[in-house]
Amino acid sequence: MMPTRSTGLAAIVAAAALAACSTMPGERPLSPDLPANWTDAPAGAELPVSDWWANFDDPALTALVNEALLNGPSVQQALLRVRESRALSHSTVAQYLPELSATGQGQYSRAVENGALPTAGGGTEREQMTGSYGGSVSWEIPLFSRIEAAFVGSRANTRGAVADVRAAQVTLAGDVAQAYVDLRAAQASRAALQRSVETADELSRILDISFNAGITSEADAADARRLAEATRARLPGLVIEERRAENVLAVLRGLAPGTETPETRAVLDAEGQPVPFMQLTQAPAAPADLIRLRPDVARAEAQAIVAAAGVSNARTDLLPRLNLTGSILTTDALIGDPLNVGGTFANGTPLISIPLFDWGARLARVRERDAQFDQALLQYRQVVTQAVAEASNALVALDQGRLRLDSARRAETAAETTARGSRAAYGAGIQSLTDRLRSEQQLIDANLTRIDAEAQSARAAIATYRAFGGGPSFETPLREVPSQ
Repeated sequence: MMPTRSTGLAAIVAAAALAACSTMPGERPLSPDLPANWTDAPAGAELPVSDWWANFDDPALTALVNEALLNGPSVQQALLRVRESRALSHSTVAQYLPELSATGQGQYSRAVENGALPTAGGGTEREQMTGSYGGSVSWEIPLFSRIEAAFVGSRANTRGAVADVRAAQVTLAGDVAQAYVDLRAAQASRAALQRSVETADELSRILDISFNAGITSEADAADARRLAEATRARLPGLVIEERRAENVLAVLRGLAPGTETPETRAVLDAEGQPVPFMQLTQAPAAPADLIRLRPDVARAEAQAIVAAAGVSNARTDLLPRLNLTGSILTTDALIGDPLNVGGTFANGTPLISIPLFDWGARLARVRERDAQFDQALLQYRQVVTQAVAEASNALVALDQGRLRLDSARRAETAAETTARGSRAAYGAGIQSLTDRLRSEQQLIDANLTRIDAEAQSARAAIATYRAFGGGPSFETPLREVPSQ
């Protein structure tokens, strides 16, 4: 009995229904409850997180960050992983599409020692050659939404790689900015100490002259020398810190330390440059915005979706597979008139594979993938809560750093006033040298405390933007890294 048109249509509908049956888990990554506002920042305050380093208003810092984002090895490696992920995604989806191939072969035969080869016409001949060529196709029909899992999983894998690029950019921008702040803080501290050393040396010289003239005691002269040498002993540590920061800046930009251009070297060695300062008193974004801003949250979400695709793959391994193969082959006589040549043949073979018994191996894989998916869901929630904690910690450090800097500046102003009065009183002979030296030491400490407070304030601002996923503009397209 020949199948009717309605029977064929029913078979097509049934196959389509089987292909559309989804085995993807219904759960999706869900964030925990988030606070409406930050405790240590104004309610509802929002600032752009893109290109935040420009807010320091320091052209040298901006140039260094931009150069690092362009040439930094960490970002280039992340971009190459995106290229790798996209290629892997393409190959993963392509395995569920029909595969076509061409074939061709030849066969030569020759009779030896009085032998003969039969011909199609009933005679014989000494040699023959035949050739065949054609094409073949094979396709595993993606039943039970196998292609959906492959597509969703591969796309999520690429999204995770893109999130890694963003994470590398966020980290790199923060590291460059912090190294630059460390450099300027060390330079400013060294300059302040150098001025104190010069003052102490001058005072020591005067007291040595006074001692030799019998005006000042030997103890006063020795105390002045002690202050000068104690201050000078603090300089090497700051020189070491300068070199360390310079080397960090070079490595982050993909350069070997000591190979900077003369122009960059002149910028880094410029004297009298202040510690970068940013007037940041608000949170860059609300707590709920962390989910879209933080690259680690995006990465955790992508990993959860990849795990869901793994569950789907394990479930479909429990279900039947349907493969179709077919070929068309044409044969021709190239030499002679051999038998059974000169035709075109086509064939098709459907194959269905139904899992029956494997000692529970497939079910064990399903349980394994289910457990991995549950872990990914929990990991996503953990990443979100950790992101909120890091942002909250950064904001409280920013707020307290601003208060510390205000106090340090007021203390420095007071120390400068005290030192001026002490110098005048000592010159008038109404104050002892001990009091004069004490006021000078207090001024040195106030200078260094203010510089350290400025550096801590800048670091707190950097940490805040890092905690909020601050980096280059989100609209900036990913660039291709040239092959080596």
